[in-house]
Amino acid sequence: MHFSATSYIMTILGGNCLICFLCIIMRDGRIAQKLSIRFLKYFSFFILLRMMLPFEFFHTITVPSEKILPTVMDFCNEYVFFTIKNIAVTPSRLLLSVWIVGVVYIVCNTVRNYMRLYRVIPCFPNLIDATDSNVSAILTAIYNTNPVPHPVKKVIRTSFVNTPCVIGFFSPVIFLPDLDLTPEELYCILLHELSHVRHMDYILMLVSEILCIINWWNPFVTSLRTRLEEILEFHADNTAFANLPPSHRKLYLDCLLKVARSQQQKPLLPAMTMLFSTNRSGTLKYRILRLVNSESCRSVTNYFAMSIAVLMLVASTLFIIEPSWLPEEEINGEVFSLDEDNSYLLMRGDETYDMYIGGNYISTIHNRNVEGICELPVYNTE
Repeated sequence: MHFSATSYIMTILGGNCLICFLCIIMRDGRIAQKLSIRFLKYFSFFILLRMMLPFEFFHTITVPSEKILPTVMDFCNEYVFFTIKNIAVTPSRLLLSVWIVGVVYIVCNTVRNYMRLYRVIPCFPNLIDATDSNVSAILTAIYNTNPVPHPVKKVIRTSFVNTPCVIGFFSPVIFLPDLDLTPEELYCILLHELSHVRHMDYILMLVSEILCIINWWNPFVTSLRTRLEEILEFHADNTAFANLPPSHRKLYLDCLLKVARSQQQKPLLPAMTMLFSTNRSGTLKYRILRLVNSESCRSVTNYFAMSIAVLMLVASTLFIIEPSWLPEEEINGEVFSLDEDNSYLLMRGDETYDMYIGGNYISTIHNRNVEGICELPVYNTE
């Protein structure tokens, strides 16, 4: 694997095309309902993986660019805006500085938000230990039928959130809004949140968050994170819905609507928290339709979308456009290109050659068996 500026640019362009395709097939509800959740989840994972590996692979085919990319690269690396203490500020250095400043700012802001959140968590009582709460019994019942790799460390009820959510993987913490929830509704909510823990969705959200930080300037990556959140909710919905008895499935749908109606504003939580419900009408509508009108994943639409996705993933690693500068030589301090038109060698009688580049005499050479020069046509003075 080889990393370069052009491999990074090609990865971004290819990744953006993949994200656009994912957004298109998920935007139309009629198409999205016919797509396998497993396909959507794996496709999102491979998009994340592709954008986290901006390399030129062993099978990549290089397509040379002799005009556009060399001009752009020369401008970015050689044009000088100004100089600071003998350091030339070129476009490439300026863009790199802006990118580093943006990454450092977002990392500091993200770390501060999580530290603030984890400082607040110990201040709330744990509903698992509360004697007047059904949480402990509900969690035990869920663990018996749906084991999770890491049991929930704490369940908190607070007005700080307006929708149930889970954060963390090794020590998951579940937040519950300050709503009047029945034990049956609480069972549906906790089953959904524990589905996220069992599927290890937090790891995918962590990778998407890192990708968003690295590519903070790219709005397509933010769209990918939003689509990934929806796909993970679809997956958790399906798992929870399938593990509920038929008598409780309507209650699950009612619970989604109840929580969505209670939301007055966007929850002030870090990006990696996985929400039970959302007041975005389009997303909630598709989640409910998927549960009520689940269609077979063996539809022609699903297989067609899978084929297009695989082809696009392969194509994103297959080609790379690299700048190709024309071969240049330097004689007597003058730099010239051997590929200029009307370039040739004129044979002299003393076994030497006059070299003409672009119709102009450059120099007399004694050995024409030099790389580049040997390819020039040879003419006799006669």
